[in-house]
Amino acid sequence: MPKKKIQNSIEYICFKIALGVLKILPAKVSKSLLKGLFWFGGQVLGIRKNIALIQLSKVYPEKSRKEKIEIIKKLYRNMALSVYETYLLDDDLLYKNIRIQGRENIDKALSLKRGVIFATAHYGNWEAARILPKAGIPVSGIAKPQRNTLFDKYTNAIRERCGMRIINMKSGLRDIIQEFKKNRIVAILIDQNAGSSGMVMDFLGFPASHWKGVAKLSLRYKVPIVPSFARRAEDDRIQFEFFSPILYEELEDTEDNYKIVLGELDKILENQIHKHPEQWFWVHLRWKHSYDMLA
Repeated sequence: MPKKKIQNSIEYICFKIALGVLKILPAKVSKSLLKGLFWFGGQVLGIRKNIALIQLSKVYPEKSRKEKIEIIKKLYRNMALSVYETYLLDDDLLYKNIRIQGRENIDKALSLKRGVIFATAHYGNWEAARILPKAGIPVSGIAKPQRNTLFDKYTNAIRERCGMRIINMKSGLRDIIQEFKKNRIVAILIDQNAGSSGMVMDFLGFPASHWKGVAKLSLRYKVPIVPSFARRAEDDRIQFEFFSPILYEELEDTEDNYKIVLGELDKILENQIHKHPEQWFWVHLRWKHSYDMLA
């Protein structure tokens, strides 16, 4: 057996054992263990804590260190709860734990019969979108294959068991178009670093490389975009918030017009981050390749 397969198998077995133990324990205990584990990893071991602290300091220089540390603590807590909701919480219980705001915006976009793009982000529990088909919202998600193929297969099975469809990021254009033809919704993360192939635009005050895909798909196929976020509310329930559809019928499929669409989406996302900074995923290198945040 190749070395990579052995490594994947060992990692997967360890993951399943840990998951099995957490499933046996009462829910409150499992939640507490996960929150403690993420707190230890973030606050004690400092896993990506410095990355989050540096990026927060650049974007919010007016905030005190204490305020920024508090944001990071809440971020790791949200990560722990999101893991619990993804791998341990029963689908029916997860569904009972959500609220939907702006459903009329989805219905308005779907009424055009062209498909819909959910422009979402690493915000709150974005993975919870897998439960939306239970609410009659026909959503598909674009996912990047993970290094461990066993873990990837297991996670995608969870994502799809309520009716969500997973589209492989590496070969997804044809599948995306097919979803639009079926008048389904395709969720796309708009805050991922696009590297050297992306479009560099300002994001939270600093140049960041943006994927053009959301704007290109919308302008080329005249598909409405619904900005969508899964915010964790104060009572820990998941508040899905769907904003008014964005559709520029008159704009052509050009690079200059991509900037118009992406700029509008950035403003909406930035506003959400400023309102609830603890909800955004500060531990990922959003500005890599375009601005050295860590310098």
